[in-house]
Amino acid sequence: MKKYIRNSLNHRLLRISLTVFMPMLFVMIYLLVSLSNATDAYRDITHNIVYANQYTQDFKGRIDYSMYLAVINQKSVEELEDGKMLVNGYVTVNPYKYINEMERACDRMSEWATVATSRNRIKRVKNTLRSLEKCVKTLEEGKNGNWKYQEQMDYFDMNIKNLTTLIQGGIQDYVYIETTNYENVREALDVKTRQSFMLCGVVTVFAVFIAGYMTIRATRSITIPIRELCDMTEKVAEGDFSVRTEKADLDEIGVLSQSFNDMTEEIGTLVEDIKTQQENLHLTETKLLQAQINPHFLYNTLDTIVWLAEEHKTDEVVNMVTALSSFFRTTLSKGRDFITVEEEESHIRSYLKIQQFRYQDILDYSIEIDEELREFVLPKLTLQPLVENALYHGIKNKRGKGMIRITGKKDGENIIFKVHDNGKGMTEEKLFELRSNMRKKKLDNNVNSFGVINVNQRLRHYYGKEYGLSYVSRQDEGTEVTVLVKAENIQPFT
Repeated sequence: MKKYIRNSLNHRLLRISLTVFMPMLFVMIYLLVSLSNATDAYRDITHNIVYANQYTQDFKGRIDYSMYLAVINQKSVEELEDGKMLVNGYVTVNPYKYINEMERACDRMSEWATVATSRNRIKRVKNTLRSLEKCVKTLEEGKNGNWKYQEQMDYFDMNIKNLTTLIQGGIQDYVYIETTNYENVREALDVKTRQSFMLCGVVTVFAVFIAGYMTIRATRSITIPIRELCDMTEKVAEGDFSVRTEKADLDEIGVLSQSFNDMTEEIGTLVEDIKTQQENLHLTETKLLQAQINPHFLYNTLDTIVWLAEEHKTDEVVNMVTALSSFFRTTLSKGRDFITVEEEESHIRSYLKIQQFRYQDILDYSIEIDEELREFVLPKLTLQPLVENALYHGIKNKRGKGMIRITGKKDGENIIFKVHDNGKGMTEEKLFELRSNMRKKKLDNNVNSFGVINVNQRLRHYYGKEYGLSYVSRQDEGTEVTVLVKAENIQPFT
């Protein structure tokens, strides 16, 4: 029936969670993006300033001193020793190469500029660089011509030095403009931060309101149908199998309600059949056991679910409802007498999950059935009555926490299951009485452990007298029951 679940409890809880967390997530993403953008802007500005500062102090000094040396030494700029460190700290350069380098640097600064004013200022610097290059060439031509030394020095002072001063000032302006952009970035970040906090407050209030409303509706959709199931279960416990629950939503509760209706209908049918089929007592007893649902077990389970729902323990409610639904489906199993080992394992696992919620302080369990046994079949309700017997007659009467261990393995043409508990155990007299009752051909309804003895008789009926149950028990140490069945993967009975 799982495939018919459309609006599951998990989906409802997921919608509530998304209602709260998704808006907050979007706000957080917005804040992170804003912070990232501001960080990128700060990084770009810092990078531009650091790069431009390389040329703020060095360009003018290197060009001026290099051209000064060329004039006073009456050398061509090509004859200067490129890269020579002077006593004043400046390094000699080839003016033409250095100007070209500076032009490429201006291209980078223009590309990296964060504001248009910086690009305009760098554009002016590039124009000045072209003028400087022409002046260097003119001075070179004059020095190689008839210009006197003083004429060269005058041209150097009036043109070269002035142009390098303008270039230095332009780069400094670029640095200043980029630096002032820090404040613009900070103000924009402050505005976005304030907007984000306001948005976060509005979104939080809205999300909490919607989530609260959805939570109340989800809780009511769980508790009301479960209370109705409790009332119906009480009537079933009194023997009224005609009761039916109203059709619920297509969720786990709806599946449980439908399973309950199917269960009561099936039980009612079986009860009527039992009244009219007294001629075959053995088969009648088998059907009784296979259709047997303990109303008190169901009522106590549903009562536990209601308590968990009222405590808003939604995860536990989902787990309990899912386990109970699975328990009912296997119990009914479409009227089949034989089920797979995998289905039987699922049945006892659902039963133990439910009981663990009720007896969590005293009950622990493990199931270790080999994977190769999954597709083999065995009579329905073979292991579950043994597990139930271990719980109620072993673990409940034990001080401290008890352990139920179920194992299964293939042995030749047979399958061996074992149900072991470390509970109260049995005395020698009690164990002898149990073994004697299991050897009886006709079952006495007054005999204790009716379910266990019925399991043994069904196994002997289907497989032969060499199969069935065997018990080993020690008082205050525990009990182990061994189940021997034939390894069959084709269902022999329907």
